[in-house]
Amino acid sequence: TVFAYGQTASGKTYTMAGTPSQPGVIPQTIQEVFDYIKESSDRREYLLRVSYIEIYNETIRDLLSPSTPDLRIHDDKKRGVYVSPLKEEVVNTPEQVIRVLKIGEANRHIGATDFNTHSSRSHSIFQLIIESREHSGLGIGTPVRFRSNSQPFREMGVRISQLNLIDLAGSEKASGSMERRKEGAFINKSLLTLGTVIAKLTDEKSAHIPFRDSKLTRILQSSLSGHARVSVICTASPAALNYEETMNTLKFASRVKRVTIRAETHQIVDDKALLQKYRLEILDLKNKL
Repeated sequence: TVFAYGQTASGKTYTMAGTPSQPGVIPQTIQEVFDYIKESSDRREYLLRVSYIEIYNETIRDLLSPSTPDLRIHDDKKRGVYVSPLKEEVVNTPEQVIRVLKIGEANRHIGATDFNTHSSRSHSIFQLIIESREHSGLGIGTPVRFRSNSQPFREMGVRISQLNLIDLAGSEKASGSMERRKEGAFINKSLLTLGTVIAKLTDEKSAHIPFRDSKLTRILQSSLSGHARVSVICTASPAALNYEETMNTLKFASRVKRVTIRAETHQIVDDKALLQKYRLEILDLKNKL
């Protein structure tokens, strides 16, 4: 998980998205993922899918399907915390990922603030899920090194990796119109909860971590609870008038650095994948008759 934290107009979105001439964290990360897949495709086959959501006023919106109602957060022993029903796009090139990203960006909530006339007023989470497995050698069809459809893999031992790329809304105090103050209240609540969660994660005596106090921390629970690699990019303004906000950002960064993480590799056995394997074996036997 990579997320950018800081005051509006301090460079969060620019750092994450960048420009066509100076790509940011998201496009560079995507390119690196595909470069790695290309290097290892002789050993493993892959299925990649992406989703894009925003949290606006504590409501989750699907940026790839804005009309989808009632998005809910679920918890599963195998999948961890996830959101559904959520539209996912299967992708097999970096260009396809960027196209999906741009579709989602066009649907984000934006508005004018004291610091930025075109400010993102929501937290956005761009998620890339990578399924991979070793080439089976079962003789069922031709081995596919890169999957272009959404059918489950056809054998056990699927490795699932999840990359969250997060652009948080600005951390400054709420001001302006009633609508902006309402937005600011929800933004500050979720960021305050994020700060509280981070603080308690660094305190060995804390028995309860309030992940459920906001949608943002609930969705990030799997990442923040110590089982994933997390990078936090804190952005700050050089202006003297933003001294207080800059200090708050630096204090947040200091707390985050003390969180202990232990990234783990999990291979899962998915019932659907197992059933798909049996179906394909039966189909293969029928074709041989």
